[in-house]
Amino acid sequence: NNISSGNRSRYPFDVNHVLDTVFTCNFIGVACSRTLHYQFYTWYYHALPFLLWRTNLPSVARLFLFIGIETGFNVFPASAVSSALLQSCHAVLLVAIWLAPLQPSMDVEKSAKVKEI
Repeated sequence: NNISSGNRSRYPFDVNHVLDTVFTCNFIGVACSRTLHYQFYTWYYHALPFLLWRTNLPSVARLFLFIGIETGFNVFPASAVSSALLQSCHAVLLVAIWLAPLQPSMDVEKSAKVKEI
């Protein structure tokens, strides 16, 4: 058992993979929720820049999506237009995340260097 013997795992811990998994799962939960409450925005606001820059969208499109999501959540009381804007932005971001290439984990050379240290 590596944990009880004090040995480190053979594979290095990849923080980007963990963040990508947690942030994407959280976003899917919010994007697919039946109703959207203003409190939901706090659940994934901090993850939006990470998720947006994970996609292959042009920077201008990323900025418009961010502004669209911000606008959609900050209209009070919610209107049909703000709700449609928010759902559209969520749908575009969800598809862009789905189509984005997987971020490679640490490659073999880096892994070997980590084991040597």
